[in-house]
Amino acid sequence: MHGAAGRMGQRILSLALAPDAGFSVQGGIDRQTGSLRSLNLPSDAPVLAALPVAPGTVVIDFSHHSCLPAVAEHCARHGMPLVSGTTGVDPAVLEPALDAAAVRIPVVHAHNMSVGVNVLLATAATLARTMGPDYDIEIVEAHHNQKKDAPSGTALAIADSILAATGRTRADLVDGRSGITGARPKGQIGMHALRLGDIVGDHTVYFVGGGERILLGHVAHHRDIFAQGALRAARFVAGARPGRYTMAQVLGLG
Repeated sequence: MHGAAGRMGQRILSLALAPDAGFSVQGGIDRQTGSLRSLNLPSDAPVLAALPVAPGTVVIDFSHHSCLPAVAEHCARHGMPLVSGTTGVDPAVLEPALDAAAVRIPVVHAHNMSVGVNVLLATAATLARTMGPDYDIEIVEAHHNQKKDAPSGTALAIADSILAATGRTRADLVDGRSGITGARPKGQIGMHALRLGDIVGDHTVYFVGGGERILLGHVAHHRDIFAQGALRAARFVAGARPGRYTMAQVLGLG
C-alpha cells in the first residue's frame, strides 16, 4: 500500500486485513516507517520508506500526486501490477506515465473507485448525449475542508465523460465564475467546488433547459466505498494482461 498512513491507505489496509478478505498484505510505504501496528492495524508487516522489488505483488497507490510517475515507473520495471486512485496529477504528466507503465504491467487509475460513481459517469454521458446542446450543464462538488485539490478528480471525471460523449474538450470547462462574466457561452460547463467540514464526497450534475431541470447526484457516506473499489481493482489487475483498464472494466460495466 503506497500512502499507507493516509486516510484512504489505512482504510484499504484495514479492509484487506480482514480475515475473510482473501488478501496477503505485504506492507506499506510512507514517510512514517515501522510496522502496520504503528498505524493501529493488526499486522506486523513493515512500513517502508520506498517501494521494494516484489515482482507479481500488486501496488495500490493513494499518495501525493508528485509520487505517481516514479511509482508507475518502478512498478513497470519490476512487474508489479498497479492500482492508483491518486488525484491532482497534471494530465500531461499522468497520461504518459501510465501509458508507459501499461506496456509492461496491468494498470488501473481512477479518480473515484466506487461502484455508484462509475454508474454515474456512464449515466452522465448518456444524459448529455441525449439532452443535446440546448441544455446547460453545471457540475458542483463538495468535500471536506482538508482536501488539497479542486475541482475534485471525480468532478473532472464526470466532466470528461460528458465532454467525450458530446465532442467537446476541457477548453469548454470554466472553474467557477466571478465578476462581469457576460452571458453564459453555449456549450460551456461550469465546475464549482465547495470545501466544508468533514464531507466525504458529494457530486451533483445539473442539466437545465427547455423548461425543465434534471439533477444527477452521488453522495458518499464513508470512504469504505472507495477502499472496496480499490480492492476489487487489485483483484482484477492481479490476473490481467498488461494494459490500461478503467473501473468500468473492473466492475463489468462495459
